[in-house]
Amino acid sequence: MTYTGVFATEKEIQTLKDAVNQPYIRVGGHWPENPQEAAHKLALSHGLPEIPGYYGCDLRTGEFVKA
Repeated sequence: MTYTGVFATEKEIQTLKDAVNQPYIRVGGHWPENPQEAAHKLALSHGLPEIPGYYGCDLRTGEFVKA
């Protein structure tokens, strides 16, 4: 795992934690957001370049990581 030196905000970390803990049940015709895809989108929004696969996030520190 490679740490990127780029960090999510406290609010973003909480959003990712909530996504991880949310049951994967279809509610109101919509699937909950995939935590892996959510972390990747946030990493890209912080200026990280597109990569094959997905960025992850160390939820203890908020740092984005890649494989």
